[in-house]
Amino acid sequence: MDIGKEDLLRINRGFGGGLRNDASLDFAFGRLEDKKLGDFKKLAYLLRATLVDHPFTDGNKRTSMFLVLAFAERLGKKIDREILLHQIISIAKKNIVDIRVIADRIKTAVR
Repeated sequence: MDIGKEDLLRINRGFGGGLRNDASLDFAFGRLEDKKLGDFKKLAYLLRATLVDHPFTDGNKRTSMFLVLAFAERLGKKIDREILLHQIISIAKKNIVDIRVIADRIKTAVR
């Protein structure tokens, strides 16, 4: 993943949000350095931080959607936007914290 914390904060500000708490973001960005993790699991850590821990005052789901779209574009993958939107909302509403489950849900939309 080629994104830094400042990039993510800038993206979220574009959606009208602001940082409320960055502890989970710091943890997620720390996981991005783990060479053993695949790209989808790294993305899942960021999504868990943004969708479940709500680090921003507004725009958490929109920021997450942007992350996945940028991720898919970087890898040259196709996206089913309807499925992706459903998965993002579902992860947020159900407070899904299992990284493997989040990664698997995102894989249904990104191929």
